[in-house]
Amino acid sequence: MLAEDFEFDGEYLKDWGYMILYTDDNGGFNTIDSDSQLSFNTVSLQNGKKFGLTTAVYEDCIQLTFQIGKFSCRANEIEPISLAESRAIKRWLNRASFKKFKLIQPGWADIYMEGSFNVSNIEFNGQLYFLELTFMSNRPFALHEPITYSFDLSGSSDQYRFFDISDEIGYIYPDIKITCKKAGELRLTNSNEDRTTVIKNCTANEIITFTPELIMSTSSPTHKIQDDFNYNFFRISNTYSDRANIITSSLPVEIEITYSPYVKAVS
Repeated sequence: MLAEDFEFDGEYLKDWGYMILYTDDNGGFNTIDSDSQLSFNTVSLQNGKKFGLTTAVYEDCIQLTFQIGKFSCRANEIEPISLAESRAIKRWLNRASFKKFKLIQPGWADIYMEGSFNVSNIEFNGQLYFLELTFMSNRPFALHEPITYSFDLSGSSDQYRFFDISDEIGYIYPDIKITCKKAGELRLTNSNEDRTTVIKNCTANEIITFTPELIMSTSSPTHKIQDDFNYNFFRISNTYSDRANIITSSLPVEIEITYSPYVKAVS
C-alpha cells in the first residue's frame, strides 16, 4: 500500500487530521484476507485418480487492515488522540451501512470499493496513539468508476459496439435507459452472449429502465410491461477471448448504459 490518504463516503482522511501510517520494519504494511479468491469444489473421479470441478465460487469479500494516526510535521512525531477525537472518527468510519471507499494512491484514480470499517484502539502507556481500521467490502473485488455509453440505433440494420473492461469473465447487469422512438416489439440483442431482451407492445417515446437489482419500469402508465417482457435482462458480458459487446435493436431507440466493471486489484 502506497496510500497516505483515503476517501470514505465523500470525506477524506487528511481533512480529519489523520494519515495512514507505515509502522512495520519494511516501511509499509498490508493485510489482505481476501482478494477475489475462488473456492474450487470438486468431486472424485476414476477412484480418486482425477477430480472434476463442480463449482467455483467466491466465499469471502475483500478485507483490509491498516492503521491511522495524527502525525505532526512540525514536531516530526505522532500525536496522541483524545477521546473526543476517537469518538468522532469512529462515528465517521464505523457505519452499519456500506459506503464508497477509495484509496488515494498512484494508479487508483478510477478504482473504488464499497464497505464499512471496524475500528480498534492501539495505546501506549494508557494513551491512545493509533487507530487500527479493518475495512470489510461487499464484494470479492474492487470496482471501476462508472462508465456510461450513450447512443442511438436506427433499427435492426444498425449497431453499437463497445468493449467490456471487467477483469472478471462473465456478465454484469447495468443501469440501462431505453427510449423507444417507434411503437412495436423491442428486441435488444448483445452479440457477446447472443442474448435478446424482448419487450412487446412498446409505444413511441416510451422510456424503459432496468437496474442492476433487476428492477424494471416504464414511463407508460398503460403498458403492463411485466406481461410483455421475456425476463432476459440486458447485461454486459465478456469471455476470455472476446470483450466486444455489439448491441442491435429491432426498433429505433436511444440508449444509455451505465455500469461499474469489476477490478481485481487490492493494494
